[in-house]
Amino acid sequence: MAKSRKRHRDPVPSAAAPPRLGVPGRTASPADLIPRAKPAADLESFLAKGGPPGVRGFSTDVPTPSQVPLVTAREAQRCASDGVRLFGEGRPAEAIALLRRSVKLNPGAAGSHHDLGFALLAAGQAQQAIEPFTAALGIDPKLATAHRYLAYIFDGLGQQATAMGHYQSAVALKPDLVEAQLRLGDLCRARGLSVEAAATYRAAAAATADAVTARIAEARALEALGAADEALAATRAIVETDPENAEAHAFLGSLLNQAGLFAEAGAHFECALDLSPEKNEVWFGVATSRKFTADDGPLIARMNAALGRSNLTPSHRKLLHFALGKAHDDMGNYKEAMQNFEAGNRYRALGGRLDRRILTRYIDRVIEATPPGYRDRRPDRGVVDATPILIVGMPRSGSTLTEQILSSHPEVAAAGEERFWSVRCAAHDDIWGLTPTPEATQRLADDYLAALRGFGPNAKRVTDKALGNFMLLGVIHRVFPNATIIHCRRHPIDTALSIFTTNFENTHDYASDRSDLVFFIRQYRRLMEHWRTVLPPDRLVEVDYEALVADPEPQARRLISACGLAWNDACLEPHRNTRKVSTASVWQARQPIYRTSVERWRRYEPWLGELRELAPEA
Repeated sequence: MAKSRKRHRDPVPSAAAPPRLGVPGRTASPADLIPRAKPAADLESFLAKGGPPGVRGFSTDVPTPSQVPLVTAREAQRCASDGVRLFGEGRPAEAIALLRRSVKLNPGAAGSHHDLGFALLAAGQAQQAIEPFTAALGIDPKLATAHRYLAYIFDGLGQQATAMGHYQSAVALKPDLVEAQLRLGDLCRARGLSVEAAATYRAAAAATADAVTARIAEARALEALGAADEALAATRAIVETDPENAEAHAFLGSLLNQAGLFAEAGAHFECALDLSPEKNEVWFGVATSRKFTADDGPLIARMNAALGRSNLTPSHRKLLHFALGKAHDDMGNYKEAMQNFEAGNRYRALGGRLDRRILTRYIDRVIEATPPGYRDRRPDRGVVDATPILIVGMPRSGSTLTEQILSSHPEVAAAGEERFWSVRCAAHDDIWGLTPTPEATQRLADDYLAALRGFGPNAKRVTDKALGNFMLLGVIHRVFPNATIIHCRRHPIDTALSIFTTNFENTHDYASDRSDLVFFIRQYRRLMEHWRTVLPPDRLVEVDYEALVADPEPQARRLISACGLAWNDACLEPHRNTRKVSTASVWQARQPIYRTSVERWRRYEPWLGELRELAPEA
């Protein structure tokens, strides 16, 4: 019998109902608000397409009192009023000039800064709008719409952490900002904050007056908590009762994709695009739900046409380029594929670049703090529980295949990328501060085990595929000395190339630049070499992707044995595993084990650049 994909969690109570507000049948995306190159003919049409109903684009606040002469303040107010009027008449350049003059005359008027930001945003100058919105919040931190617009701008640039902060502030000040609640839920879910995501979705459901939007939000909450089957059933029901709802089709496509039902998922993604052609983010779902062939020329033409739209955010352009890159890669058009991957990475870089100094210093500190025998110098010995199986390494190194093999065993459950350790350690400058006493160590262990058992209450072992835990193995091994750590390895150039050509739900700050990739991989390998000298060899098990796909059975048997389990033949058919897969390997996880990705880098040899530096020495 196939194991349930349901994640067992305590239910999250629905949020108290704030004032109701919403758009029937649709959910806004950042593309709605970071607008077209040309302004709308008038303010009302802009608001109808981009701004949420019930929230005015321009501020209606009384100007903040300031220390300027009365005559100057009156002139500033006149400029502000005329600027709003001219914008409404479709004269954005003149409007922006007057609004700039207004804030120069009276820099203490929060509403005028806000209006300047909105006019710049509406005129397609999103990044220039950041400064006036920020200035408005410096004067009046309770301007919910300024937080909301900044959240959309930073979200569109791929700066998710900054966007989350502004979304949180916006909905705290004005809970009926439904679209902001929904997007905040998406960002929480992407970061593994499942309980917070579910609560945010339910707050959106409580805030909207539209029944369909509320039902979609509730389905999203179910999915965030791991109740994949229930979320799928609920969303199917929504589509049956409201077949013209593009958002419902898009979300259903996503759920079906995760379940491995690719043909059905693709049909719903395409239906969403037919109903709402400006849902550009859906194109990436289309790309991941199929293997492109020469017969897919019309789809590729539609994606290229979508790139020609002037109202795309950088994040949506990134998604489209990665989708097109994947399509051309499927068809063997490697030059065209790389051109699109290069373009996608230029947009991904707007989300932030790797700080090499901070990374190097961090790894230096970890190595210094965990010399051989470091555990023996601490008073408590950790906990004896051996439930966790931690899968670590670089992305695109065969980790999803490894987790599929392990979780095909009837005594193993898969938690996916459980971000427990990164969240807990982020709150401490000194990670050893997590375990100052045996009692604190036990509490930490209990919390982690509770998180894992939410995915498999009766499982003997539970996998955690948060790959970045390779940086935290010192404290993890100290708390769980009997946990099994599986390190996934792959040819470094193949690893780097696959990262460079893959769109990730979460930002990896090293992924968009070849030289950053080389630097990060070298630092990762330095730290893993350290762990080989520190951790017991029976606790750190290393598996090479190339060996795993060349001859799966001996490698799979070795993994199962290392986890203290009896062999089960289901581990040789990982593609039959029915669990939900939500990583970038969603398509590959549903295929029989294949070898075609070994030495994939040779297909892209003319464009490797600095990645060649990762070639293993002879």
